[in-house]
Amino acid sequence: MGALQYKCLNCRAGLEFDPSSQNWKCDYCFSEFTKEQLDAVHDTQEKEKSEEEQEQPELDVYHCNSCGAELLADDTTSATFCLYCKNPTIIKSRFAGRFKPKYLIPFYLTKEQAQDLYRKWIGKRLFAPTEFKNKEEIEKVTGVYAPFWLFDCRTNGTLQGQGTQVRTWVQGDYRYTQTRFFRVVRRGTAEYQKVPVDASKKLDDSLMQLIEPYNYKDIKDFSKQYMSGFMAERYDVESEEAINVAKRRVEQYTEKRLRETIGGYTSYHDTNSDIALQKSEESYAMLPVYLLVNKYKGKEHLFMINGQTGKVVGEAPISKLKQLRFAGIIFAATWLLAVFGGAFFG
Repeated sequence: MGALQYKCLNCRAGLEFDPSSQNWKCDYCFSEFTKEQLDAVHDTQEKEKSEEEQEQPELDVYHCNSCGAELLADDTTSATFCLYCKNPTIIKSRFAGRFKPKYLIPFYLTKEQAQDLYRKWIGKRLFAPTEFKNKEEIEKVTGVYAPFWLFDCRTNGTLQGQGTQVRTWVQGDYRYTQTRFFRVVRRGTAEYQKVPVDASKKLDDSLMQLIEPYNYKDIKDFSKQYMSGFMAERYDVESEEAINVAKRRVEQYTEKRLRETIGGYTSYHDTNSDIALQKSEESYAMLPVYLLVNKYKGKEHLFMINGQTGKVVGEAPISKLKQLRFAGIIFAATWLLAVFGGAFFG
């Protein structure tokens, strides 16, 4: 399998993408390079390779170009690290053909910033297991480019319902109430761009939706160079399956937007809605996520950070032992206050 490592143009050590500067840095000689500089060298190298070499079949084994180690990767891993020399490695064939993404949003948060966010998040969870808060666990936070399908959609919708207008007044000794009923109809067409749908079966769909939104002003045409220094996953959810998720989302958005145009009534309730997806086009993209998987009593608990915006979502189990200790402290404090309260405050 062809493996690609971006090398320092000065000392030939592995380069990693730096979210802070949006450039590529060498940890050995501290050189820094722009995308344009790396593109110029990479394009020259690609032209020198034979057609036969570029069409090698995909296997589940790759060779580290730095130390020569032979390593295994599962069939959806697209970027990884050498376990021996720690050099970042990109499995080129995993980004070829139909698996080549169209877009990418680079990381804007560093790993240190992500670790700090996790430290603050887990610190607020008093009953989380102690091992979740250890330094060794915090250091396992990993930057991963997650696969997404981005859908451009158009919907057409009709919303029907009944509205009421209620008027009351007093005349003499009597209070009168007048209720008028109205048939309410709203029709409209809506267009949505880049509706994201998680394209990996490994990642929890509900958590992936919670770390949205991404800011698409930073979206770029895909380049393997941004993978350097990060893990990456190839999609294993086809667009034909993902469109069902996108369809449900845009239909809900459209219905909500139609409902928001209804006003001036004392009350309103829907009687019928008909929202249809008229058109959709998909693009394959890689979006940045910091990920930590903690295991507790045989169950996995995920923590995620949006690698662009810093939005945090996660789940942490409750340690029964910590709960009992806390309850014991509260009980002891309450007992002492009840027994010796007079002595303390007398």
